[in-house]
Amino acid sequence: MPYDTAIDPEQVRAFLEEHPEVKVVCVCNHDTPSGTLNDIDAIGAVVAEAGALLLVDAVSSWAGMPTSPTSSQAAVYVTGPNKCLGCPPSLSLVAVSEAAWAKIEANPDAPFASMLSFTDWKNAWKRTEPFPFTPSVAELNGLNAALDRYLEEGPEAVWKRHALTARVCREGIKAMGVELWPVSEDIASPTATAVKMPDGIDAGPVLVETRARYGISMSAGRAETRGKLIRIGHMGPTAQPAYALLAVSAMGGALKALGAKVDVAAGLAAAQAAWDAAIDE
Repeated sequence: MPYDTAIDPEQVRAFLEEHPEVKVVCVCNHDTPSGTLNDIDAIGAVVAEAGALLLVDAVSSWAGMPTSPTSSQAAVYVTGPNKCLGCPPSLSLVAVSEAAWAKIEANPDAPFASMLSFTDWKNAWKRTEPFPFTPSVAELNGLNAALDRYLEEGPEAVWKRHALTARVCREGIKAMGVELWPVSEDIASPTATAVKMPDGIDAGPVLVETRARYGISMSAGRAETRGKLIRIGHMGPTAQPAYALLAVSAMGGALKALGAKVDVAAGLAAAQAAWDAAIDE
């Protein structure tokens, strides 16, 4: 499947019908190397109908858009506070369903007495239960503060802010004369904008230029997308329209310096117009 597309839930259905022996399905909500979104709610419904369990990677989507273990019917839903909550990259947040616990407990080979063992952490969330291992106190305090901030702003407001930042960025990129990486904006993530490099331009030198010229860091692709795209993150503290304007300016300047035909002024005007339109709504 091309990396500029998303998983079709009906393809998942067809595969599970052909392979009823499959009992666990894994899916990534936001594929960060390509900036695309997979519809985990629709996929989760298909997996549930097949009687299988769904494992979800929501590391770079949860708290930046409407997604949850409940809506996706996930058996195991993994995320982290270091992306859309803006915490240090140190903790994992995991939701485990009753069906998943039952499968784990029925498995005689399930690991235990390990920091990576779900069974050892099952009751660690309770105030009355001790942590099975030495806790990362500073990181837990940071998570607590980030959650307070998230709830104070309101989840819907946080999601709206991420979506607006992505919209401002994408409007600027397109108006500048550069294509987005996803085949459709319908599957583009609100937490990152993936930009397709113009013909003859490798992403590596562009990243060097944005850093050297403007002090702005962006991300490369991975594996098959390396060199072909650049990712602009919109997560946590950077999910602000002002950062999108800076990103459009820096990418445009870097591309222009490397010989690409781009209209930086048009890109910035379009990005500003998208921001103003949201303010005036």
